[in-house]
Amino acid sequence: MLGDTPEEKMRAQQRRKRIRTVALLLVVVLAVGIAVSLLPTTSSKNFTVDRENSRCAAGGSLSCTLALDPRSGYTATISLVKSVQINGTNAASSSVKMSGNEILVMASIPLATMTHCLPDVGCSLGPATAGDVVVFLTDGTTVSAVIGATNGE
Repeated sequence: MLGDTPEEKMRAQQRRKRIRTVALLLVVVLAVGIAVSLLPTTSSKNFTVDRENSRCAAGGSLSCTLALDPRSGYTATISLVKSVQINGTNAASSSVKMSGNEILVMASIPLATMTHCLPDVGCSLGPATAGDVVVFLTDGTTVSAVIGATNGE
């Protein structure tokens, strides 16, 4: 054997070309996927947050209630709520109910507790009592607010 025949060289060249094409296609698909995931969500124009009826409280978990007030002329239903996040974490439990014309979204996430104190600093502060609550709606929009322990403070 003196080396590859012209046909073998041509097949090897075609194989390398196919591999490069597949690799390039994979890179493009990954880049588009990452770009789409980084797009900001669109804020809903159909709801405002009723801060008087929205609050968060801490216990073994951070529990938040977000009251969504539909804009005039918009009919709200509980089926509009798709999912909820608190402080960037998907809610461990959530429920949705109507209260008059408002939608009440109740959700909670577990809190990490500190079991040890540091001698020079002392014990950690209490658990968070404020939450950055984001409600994802079925139309692809979101309603969000930072809610404190009382009256949306």
